[in-house]
Amino acid sequence: MKLGKIIKSFFSLSALTVLSRVSGFIKVAAIAAFYGRSIEADMLTAVMVLPDLIYKFLSEGLVSGAAVPIFVKNQDNKNNLSKSFWSIFWVTALVGLIVSLLLAIFTKNICALLMPEISSVYEPILCKMWLILIPYLTLGLLSGVQTSLLNAKLEFAKPAFGALFVNLSIITGTFIAAGGKIEIIAIANSVGALIQLIWLFYLIVKDKIINISLKECWVYDKDIANGYLKASTPVIAWISILPLIPVYERHLLSTNQGGISTLNYTEKLFNLPLGVLSISLAHVILPNLSILKGKERAKFLAKTLGLASIVIVPIILFIWFGAEYIVKVVFMRGKFSLEDVEIAASLFKLYSVALLPVSLNLMLNRGFFASGRFRIPFCAGLIAALVQLYICYSSVPLYGINGVAIAAISAGIVQFVILFLAQLFDKQTTQEKD
Repeated sequence: MKLGKIIKSFFSLSALTVLSRVSGFIKVAAIAAFYGRSIEADMLTAVMVLPDLIYKFLSEGLVSGAAVPIFVKNQDNKNNLSKSFWSIFWVTALVGLIVSLLLAIFTKNICALLMPEISSVYEPILCKMWLILIPYLTLGLLSGVQTSLLNAKLEFAKPAFGALFVNLSIITGTFIAAGGKIEIIAIANSVGALIQLIWLFYLIVKDKIINISLKECWVYDKDIANGYLKASTPVIAWISILPLIPVYERHLLSTNQGGISTLNYTEKLFNLPLGVLSISLAHVILPNLSILKGKERAKFLAKTLGLASIVIVPIILFIWFGAEYIVKVVFMRGKFSLEDVEIAASLFKLYSVALLPVSLNLMLNRGFFASGRFRIPFCAGLIAALVQLYICYSSVPLYGINGVAIAAISAGIVQFVILFLAQLFDKQTTQEKD
């Protein structure tokens, strides 16, 4: 894949991501206007940790890290590509359903962790919303498999419409609820995930990428599935720890009404540059990294890191000096007061510093995924997660909600140092044939 095609793919994906993020802002702004920093807003934010985590899992390469290299390897043989896709699709569906069942069984326990101080009046509503959102897990993972297939065929822009459909569904649900039953928004979220799944299947069928006949759909290759699971296991092990972070953050902030929703509003702002630039670039470079070998892959990755740094640093400075204005423009309407703006802006300003290490970590991880090495990202992610949990524990009591941002920055830097040094002194890079 030539540099020109990479740039073109990046900008087309970024453009669609901008639309998705704008719709995400409209979604969050509508929720803020109807519910403000109320208990309903906190409940919605608490249960939305599930779709937010699925988004984070997919952006970290939970599915694509293992699936894209397999699809790239088999892309010249349609039968092998079909066999690979359906084997990965069904094993992912099985894993998703098993995890969903466990989440349903332990609904009350999970909700108690998310909001330990919730009253008995609101607890049944919180549990109901959690159950409504559980299907999003399996639907999101399967969408990740479909997107990986399309990305392996160098199709990036059209799959990005899926996230836009999810946001539009939630916006519709928010206006239907109109400050009333908050459960309607949870329903809209799961409906949007189903629409996304259907859309991605439509793209695959339209482009005739794989065989879709009934006989072909039920193909399952044990070796491919085992290879996919083996490659994914270290990533799954690392990412399985990630839910502890937002759950623990929300646990620490649950005693302060509005703290959870403020964190949610800030994370949505943070995810705009992260999604438009960093995650888009990470998705685009993975197929190319999967093709390159040895020193050529290392050179390509180094150029990507340099380009990302040049773009991201000015964005951090812009956010640092304009955080209050940004929060005012996006959120200050309805029940969202000037005091809410000041609190959210302070958190957003500090949180923006984490953008650089988090972005570079996405690129570095793709370098390891492309070469089939998942243990180093697992170890780096595990250490970073433990650092983040510890600093959250120690800094939130001292600095309030800003302690969450301090923990995120520290964890991002620790993870970057480990991944960068591992790439710098990587013996396999010199041993691989270009």
